[in-house]
Amino acid sequence: MSLPELLLISPPDYETREFRGAQPLGIAYLAGMLRAIGITTELLDANVGGPMPFEQFAARVENFVATVRQHGGRPVVGVSVVSQVIATAAALAARIKTVAPDALVVIGGYHPTFADREILEDFADIDLCVRGEGEQTIVELMKHWRAAGTADPPLQPGRIDWGHILGLTWRQGEQIIANPSRPNNVNLDALPFPARDLLPPLHAYAPYADTVDGKMRLKASMISSRGCPFHCNFCSIIAFYGDAGGKPWRGRSVENVVAEMVELADRDGASHFEFQDDNFFVRADRALAIVEQYAQTGRDFSFAFLTRADQVVKGERYFPALRKAGLRYVSVGIESGSEASLERMVKQTGVEINRRALQILHDNDVAAQVEFIMFEPGSTLDDLRDNLRFIEQQGLFGYFPPLIFGKLLLMPGTPAREQYQREQGVSGSIHQSLSYDFGDPRVSEVYELLGDFQRRLGNPWFELAFNLLDGIPALEIDLQRNQSGDATNGKLNVRQLAQLKLEFFALTRIPYQLMREGLAAAAQETTAASHASLLAKAEAELANVSQRVRQLRP
Repeated sequence: MSLPELLLISPPDYETREFRGAQPLGIAYLAGMLRAIGITTELLDANVGGPMPFEQFAARVENFVATVRQHGGRPVVGVSVVSQVIATAAALAARIKTVAPDALVVIGGYHPTFADREILEDFADIDLCVRGEGEQTIVELMKHWRAAGTADPPLQPGRIDWGHILGLTWRQGEQIIANPSRPNNVNLDALPFPARDLLPPLHAYAPYADTVDGKMRLKASMISSRGCPFHCNFCSIIAFYGDAGGKPWRGRSVENVVAEMVELADRDGASHFEFQDDNFFVRADRALAIVEQYAQTGRDFSFAFLTRADQVVKGERYFPALRKAGLRYVSVGIESGSEASLERMVKQTGVEINRRALQILHDNDVAAQVEFIMFEPGSTLDDLRDNLRFIEQQGLFGYFPPLIFGKLLLMPGTPAREQYQREQGVSGSIHQSLSYDFGDPRVSEVYELLGDFQRRLGNPWFELAFNLLDGIPALEIDLQRNQSGDATNGKLNVRQLAQLKLEFFALTRIPYQLMREGLAAAAQETTAASHASLLAKAEAELANVSQRVRQLRP
C-alpha cells in the first residue's frame, strides 16, 4: 500500500461539554470513496476519549505533513467543519502552512457550505472549501491535485485551476470563485461503506449499557438516510442539502443498511446500533423493515434512532414491533412546551403532540432522549413557565443533560438567523452563532442565573453527573449478573445502588430547582442579591450530594 498523502480530520470540539463519543462517519465515507479508486488516506478523530488538546492535535497533523514530504509526497489535509470548530480549523491551517506552504488545506461540511466565500476571505491559509456532500468532490479534487503534481515544476495550491469541479469554492489570484453546486447523491447504495477500519476501534468509544438485557454493548453509529423533509427554522439541514436541489430526504435500501450492520457485527463486534440519520423515522415502514430483517439474521442487538415528536405519533402502531426488535431509546425533538415558541420556531407540531409522543414511548418501554430549546429570541416569562411546567408534568424534572440550559443558536445557514438579522437590522460574524438579547429583561435575568450556575458550578456538577451516568448502568449490570444482590469484592449491593440512583436524581434536579426559584424571583423583580443567595443554595446542595456519593461508591 502506498503512503497516504491525504489526512482527513474530525477536529476537536472544545465547546460541547456533553460530548459522548461516536465515530465520525463523514470523513470515513470520504475515505471509503477514495479507497474504491485506489487512493489511500489516513483518518484522525481528535475527539475520541474527549477533545484532543490543540498543541497535541497540531503536532499530530504537522508530523503527518512532514512524513509525506520526507517521502517526496504532496500532503493534503482535509478538515470536516461545523461552525463551532472553524476557529480551530483556521488555527490548524496556519500551523500547517508555516511548516509546509505547499500543502493543500481543504475544509468541508456545514460551515463551509454556508460561509465558503467568507472563509477564503478571512483565512488565507485555507485553500479550498467543499460545499454540500463531498464524496464525489473529494475524488475529483484528489485526482486533479495528483495531475497538478506531474507538471514541471509541480503546480502549487494557488496556481491550480479548479474551475471544473462542482461544489468547490477556490481562489484564482485575488478572486474567489464558487463553482456550481454539486447535485446531492441520489443512489446512496452506490456509496462504499464508511472506512471505519481507519478510525479507532469501537471499543475506544463509549459503550452502551443495556440494562434491559443486562450487558454492555459495543455501539456503532449508522447513517441510513440523509436529509429531512421538514422546515424547522433553526435547523441547518434543509439549507445544507437544499442548495443542490433535488429530494430533501433520501434513504438507502433496507438490504444495503442491513449488510453494513452485519459487517459491523461480524468484523467489529457491534451489537448496539445508533441511527444518527437527520430523521430516521421519515418512513416508519422502512425503519421497521431494517431492524426486523437484521433480527432475522439471528444476531443479538439493540438499537436507537433520532426523529420528531409528530412522527412518533404518526408511527405509533409501529412501536410495539420496534420495541420487540430491540429498540431502547429514541432521541425526539420536543423543542418546547410553549405553543408560542413552537410556532415561532416553525416546528409544525404542538404541545399536545409532544405530550403524546412521550406517552407513546413510555407505554412501549422505550426511553426518550429529549431535545429541548428553553430559550429563543422571542421567549417571554410565560414561555419559560410553560416550558418548566411541561418538563415537570412529563416527569422530566431532573432530566440529564439539563433541558433548561438549551438556547436556540442562530447558526449560519438557518432561516432563524436570517429572519432575526432582517427584523432586527443586526449582523455578526458568519463564523459564530449570532448573539441576541431577549425582549423581556426578566428572561435575561433567568438566563444569566443559569449561566452563572454553569460558570461557577458547571465543571464539578457535570463531572459528577457524567460519572454517575456512566457508572450506574454498569453497576446495575454487575448486580444483575450477581443474582444474590449482595455486595462482593467491594462492590455495591442492591440497596446501595438504589441510594446511588437517588443521589443522581438529587444531583440532576439542582439546576431545575434553581430555575424554578429564579423564575419566581424574576416575576417579583427582586435584586441580584437573590441570585447570589440562590447560587449559594445550589452550591451547598451540590456539596452535600457529592459527599454522599463519595460515601456510597466502592
